[in-house]
Amino acid sequence: MLGVMTVRKEELRFREFDRYRAFYCGLCRAIGQRCGRVCRMALSFEMTFLAMLLTALYESDTTQELRRCAFHPVQKRAMLRNEAIDYCADLSAIVSYYDLRDGWEDERRVDRLAESELLHKAARRAGDALPRQREAVERYVRELHAVEARNDQNLDAAANLTGEMLAELYVMRRDVYERDLREMGYYLGKFIYLCDCYEDLERDEKKKSYNPLLSRKDQPAFAEDCEQMLGDMMARAARAFERLPVLQDAEIMRNILYSGIWLRFENATNRRKANRTT
Repeated sequence: MLGVMTVRKEELRFREFDRYRAFYCGLCRAIGQRCGRVCRMALSFEMTFLAMLLTALYESDTTQELRRCAFHPVQKRAMLRNEAIDYCADLSAIVSYYDLRDGWEDERRVDRLAESELLHKAARRAGDALPRQREAVERYVRELHAVEARNDQNLDAAANLTGEMLAELYVMRRDVYERDLREMGYYLGKFIYLCDCYEDLERDEKKKSYNPLLSRKDQPAFAEDCEQMLGDMMARAARAFERLPVLQDAEIMRNILYSGIWLRFENATNRRKANRTT
């Protein structure tokens, strides 16, 4: 369910994209340092966005270094570091570990089992440091299995679970910002889950995997109805974001919330239109 919250690069200024990449590379480095280099597989756009949001909200003391890495050995890249980025590095380990274990239990994929073992130690350490967040992810996986087992066709059944889980992860501190952060995380979680379902329709139908949108895919206005439903969720998430006193990097985050987050939906829609005309 990760990979939805990306930037729309062509709408960013060069310095804005460089700033975004510094968060992305900084999170990658933090995951490597805190969880082990092999755990960089846990890197995601979703946690990069959250790191940027929490950094701006709490005005975290941030350091920047120019460094090379295994993925970019020639040219040095800017990498940021602060407590929000470290927090998101730990969350990345927890979420990725349970996601991989879920893939093993659902599909008995040996590659998922092997990858989860690489993350196990880091996820246990991060979970001990963040027990509330770990419990939220564990509860999500457990209750999602129940929804899938009964083949619940209610669109909110699984989407609400994803929203509740992400709402908990968005709260780094229990303070005055908690309500808006929870609301934002909740609706983003619902959007991400259902957008992922929309994109994976053909794959899930072929594999006979659970997808609550499958029973609706042949409706005449299916794409339009999905876009309207997702748009309502994003409007609610955006309202919560705009209530937060966020100034630094706000335009980059708006690029993601108002534009970039729709890229995968648009690509899936265009792909289906192209398939119908061939």
